[in-house]
Amino acid sequence: MSMTTQFQSYNAKQLDSTQRQQLAMKSLSSKRTVTELAKQNNVSRKFVHQQKAKALDAVNDAFETTPEPPEKILFYLPVTATWLCQIILCLVLHCRANHRGVQKVLLDAFDHKMSLGSIHNIVNGAKANAKVINEKQDLRNITLAALDETFHHNKPVLTGVDIHSLYCFLLSSESHRDFDTWATHLLDLEKQGLKPERFFGDDADGIRSAQRYVYPTVPYDLDNFHIIRDMMEMRRFFRNRLKSAITNRETIKAKLKKAKRPDKVEALQEQLQFSNAEEKEMKHLSRTIDTLVSWMQHDVLNMPGLAPTARYELFDFVLDELNQLGKQHPHRIQSVCTSLTNQKYFLLAFTEVLNEKFQVIADKHVFPLEKIWEMCALQRCKHSGDRYAVRSLSLQDYFGDDFDEVEDDVMAGLDSTDRTSSMVENLHSRIKPYFNLRHEIGFGYLELLRFYMNHTPFQRSSKEVRKDKTPAEILTGKPHEHWLEMLGFQRFKKAA
Repeated sequence: MSMTTQFQSYNAKQLDSTQRQQLAMKSLSSKRTVTELAKQNNVSRKFVHQQKAKALDAVNDAFETTPEPPEKILFYLPVTATWLCQIILCLVLHCRANHRGVQKVLLDAFDHKMSLGSIHNIVNGAKANAKVINEKQDLRNITLAALDETFHHNKPVLTGVDIHSLYCFLLSSESHRDFDTWATHLLDLEKQGLKPERFFGDDADGIRSAQRYVYPTVPYDLDNFHIIRDMMEMRRFFRNRLKSAITNRETIKAKLKKAKRPDKVEALQEQLQFSNAEEKEMKHLSRTIDTLVSWMQHDVLNMPGLAPTARYELFDFVLDELNQLGKQHPHRIQSVCTSLTNQKYFLLAFTEVLNEKFQVIADKHVFPLEKIWEMCALQRCKHSGDRYAVRSLSLQDYFGDDFDEVEDDVMAGLDSTDRTSSMVENLHSRIKPYFNLRHEIGFGYLELLRFYMNHTPFQRSSKEVRKDKTPAEILTGKPHEHWLEMLGFQRFKKAA
């Protein structure tokens, strides 16, 4: 290497940023050649070309069109194996996804392949943890328990719910729903602390016999929902029969107008006579049954209403009238009459409970029990309506300043009393969507589902006590961790 080259290389390193910028600007102007600039600054021609290229790049960058900014990034997510486990459980429980659906979500949204076996193992691990938590729950706070059965692919699923909190204490798929099966579950629940004040359920032999065996001193009230449903189906049947009779009569009349042959006219007239008689009979049956069912539903079995004695008398009257109709047309009516006869005292058991509570209210405020029941009947009216305003006048005059306090106590008594197992029917409606995509719901799946429902807050509720709270929280009166944290996971938290 010559001395000149060494000196030029050394001199280029001594130039600071300002001198290099001036050299680049001079090279961009056409006044001097690159060779002249190199000699003047004792640098190589290559160095001058490099500075010129940097200046040109800077100019191009300054005038380059600004590209569209990318979509705003909300937050970054560290995808770990533990986080994927939580996503899988959320898809299975929140979204009711099957395992193949979970597999496709992971592949499409996260470009991550996972085998069905791995997904199955993750869910299985959660099942085991959920079962342990379910078995540790203390059930002593349950005061009103509802028992029932639903079916999945013709196999019974035994269910049990706390009416107040909607806590599900039983959800089990079984091969049978007989005495032995129910008694086994009730004995296990008794060991877990279940000792309610009353049970509610339908007239199923397996449930009733097992309940009497395990809890001989606890009353079992028949659910009003099922008998009301049967009566409404009977009413709908006779309404449809009336419509069919009217249609049949109109059809025969239309044919009679067009008929010209004497024998045809005579035959149609006989049919018309028969159809008129049938329509008259169906009209009498339909209208009478409408009235009787309305009385039974709104006056006898409705929570706010008459005192027990009046209800029993009206119950007997409705039953007698239905029996008379059953002699005339036994289909549907006779089976309802049999159910009402056998279930009378169980269906009206809630009135005795109310009577005891109202007696306490009467003693507290020193008023006759009859007046407390009149206050109860007033609650059938909408408080903002004119009917309530008119009917409450006499009671306001009677109770005076104690009216509001007595009414509050009566409403509290009504709220704390139940006559149906509708809450267990509500549970059935919530679990049915989880069953639709699955042929098999055993092997611990129902334990996981029960845990999830008991520890997930209600998104909405007509009762203020349930809003944004979980059934377990309402049952125990104590808050608990998020259901994912209860299963041993650490939830993802966005950076502040």
